[in-house]
Amino acid sequence: MKQIKKITLITMILLFLVSFTLCYGADKIYKGTKSEIDASHTEDGYIKVRYLKETTKKLKVIIEKDKGKYTYDLNNKGEYDIYPLQMGDGKYKIRVFENISGNKYATKQTVTINVKLTDLKAPFLAPNQLVNYSDTAEAIKKAAELTEGMTDDLEKVSVIYDYIITNIKYDTEKAKTVKSGYLPVVDEILKSNKGICFDYASLMAAMLRSLDIPAKLVTGYSSKLSVFHAWNEVYTEETGWMKLNEMYFDGFEWKLMDSTIASSGKQSNSPKVMEYTNKLIDSKYYQKQFEY
Repeated sequence: MKQIKKITLITMILLFLVSFTLCYGADKIYKGTKSEIDASHTEDGYIKVRYLKETTKKLKVIIEKDKGKYTYDLNNKGEYDIYPLQMGDGKYKIRVFENISGNKYATKQTVTINVKLTDLKAPFLAPNQLVNYSDTAEAIKKAAELTEGMTDDLEKVSVIYDYIITNIKYDTEKAKTVKSGYLPVVDEILKSNKGICFDYASLMAAMLRSLDIPAKLVTGYSSKLSVFHAWNEVYTEETGWMKLNEMYFDGFEWKLMDSTIASSGKQSNSPKVMEYTNKLIDSKYYQKQFEY
């Protein structure tokens, strides 16, 4: 009997230690009754969230820090979605919601985590829900092919930027019919050679991140356009953050918003992105709302 009690006690201790590790240990995997938050990569600038089983209900994830707030959809297939921790170091509050009816949602899990990034640029070097790619993606292979042998990050940015604006055409039909919650698929954009501004920005960010060049997908508004817009900001050691407020469609062709983003004429003629200052365009023509 004593032996049985001893085994039972050991089993209980082991179960407690496993539970403690999952919730508070190095892995930092927080399990709720219906969802799971994997915070084991916070230093690299992202978390992973999943619903524990498939459902037909709509799901949301809200991530808050100080006064910053980002709202995302969560897939209902029971698979992980990756979300960036782009608001810097500090305390993040993460909540998972399930739709009850109409626009009403119920909170299913709440976790607060302390984040200390290895680098403030880390969130913009990893894949996430909006800039979604893997090492085996065709878009990533294309980025490596285009920049093979290059060592200068500005040259890589120029080549990738030139490739995208030369080969990807604006999809006017998609722009008319795209629905809320749409997420770009970089390989589909590459294969079809067309997309909307969201697609352009996602593809460019994915290709540059795969080359270890920090790149933001930025959304907001432009005085040059009457609709919600997406563009990129890219970082190099030489320039700091460059605001590549990309191109706009004038009804006939894509045009650059700023001539300093690339060289005159054919953009590929430039070995570098020329004399870019962080003061231009962003403050004058653009109002950034979110960055991913």
